[in-house]
Amino acid sequence: MALVAESSDRRRFQRIGLPRPIGGRSGAARVFLVDLSLGGFRVAHQLALKPNDPFELSFEWEGQRITMRCTVIHNVLFRLAKTSAEKSIYHAGLRIDEATVSSRSALREMIASFIARALDEQKANARGIPAVAADSFQTGKGTRYLRCELIDGTWRKSETERPDQPPVGFTVSVEEDRQQLGLLCESFEKSDAEGRKMIQMLAEMSISKAEGIPTRRYTL
Repeated sequence: MALVAESSDRRRFQRIGLPRPIGGRSGAARVFLVDLSLGGFRVAHQLALKPNDPFELSFEWEGQRITMRCTVIHNVLFRLAKTSAEKSIYHAGLRIDEATVSSRSALREMIASFIARALDEQKANARGIPAVAADSFQTGKGTRYLRCELIDGTWRKSETERPDQPPVGFTVSVEEDRQQLGLLCESFEKSDAEGRKMIQMLAEMSISKAEGIPTRRYTL
């Protein structure tokens, strides 16, 4: 799994590049999810689409049906058909416009699961990362956050009303347990660039909505 760099200021959330495409549908047409975020998707398809077209996406994850009403943001040719018997494949960027509470919750669980799995792989490959993981966060329901920035090897922590993630560090709920916060800082320091992005994304998810994300704590 890879985190995809944001190419536009319009995108608020980091996108996850899926290790393998996930099949879904738009009406009767078959599509494949290539990457996803809390704000939208990129799908491979063979449809005739143009920007601003409505797009209803439906797919399953671990027995849960996820349905989202979206808008096409852009549509680009990915692979040109080589013969008249083939169809060209396109990649469309989708923005989520409307979804049920259950679908949004399932999407959050799905994203958290992919990141947690990747963090597990990070720990397996780097024994120095603490066993109590960096994918466990206190879900905040207010508008007060704690901004933790790693500057010249030293952590600077300050309360803020800004929910954005700093360039080097992370922003979490001000209610975050201080012992757990120390473990998160240690994990962030010892992670590589990919691991740090994953920690930031989980922090972002934990404060982006009142319902937060599923909390998972590792045990020794």
